[in-house]
Amino acid sequence: MTLNIRNTSSSDKNEGDLDKLSDEELVELCKEQLPHELSAYRVLVRRHEGLVYNLCMKFLGSPEDAEEVAQDSLLQVFHKLHQFEGRSAFKTWLYKIVHNYCRNRISKIIRKREVQEAYEDHAKEELPKSNFEDDRAADKKAHIHEALNQLKPKEREIIVYKYVSGMTLQEISDVTDIGVSAAKMRYYRALESFKEAYERTANEPLPVITGSQTPS
Repeated sequence: MTLNIRNTSSSDKNEGDLDKLSDEELVELCKEQLPHELSAYRVLVRRHEGLVYNLCMKFLGSPEDAEEVAQDSLLQVFHKLHQFEGRSAFKTWLYKIVHNYCRNRISKIIRKREVQEAYEDHAKEELPKSNFEDDRAADKKAHIHEALNQLKPKEREIIVYKYVSGMTLQEISDVTDIGVSAAKMRYYRALESFKEAYERTANEPLPVITGSQTPS
């Protein structure tokens, strides 16, 4: 993924020297240069754009969505970098921006009814197959979609992260700023809420994952 930034400065030849600077040094230089001078910003983007794109792919699973959200996130850095106060590492601040953009995109995916299809594909591998493999696939998708929409936002979020994005609990913990134990507890509660919502919607049982299927 490459962010499209025009060469607008004669100091581009110095970007090789800028590569030697730390993130914190580049950020301070960006604050002095932006919006008219882009050399430090280009180096900062080049350093992190691959990781940003990979994180978006983890969340969204779609190269097109990941590309767009990564671009939007890095442009947000351009506009908001002057607000960065250095209370955390630049990478942490950057990833929170990415996390928020991905969360918004996932909400749009849910509203467009794409999420239940991806959820079903992933859930087949970890939830009891008897609840997904029958001749009423269309009804099943509708029930899944409706059950997801009945969940609280944080419950729906962790279900989507786990099954749609395929993230581990450690990865979920890292991007949501909660501990792994808290992420695991939230996951089990969300799965139980989904089971109850699905049973209300479909009038058929959906067993939860057993202890032997503890997620990573």
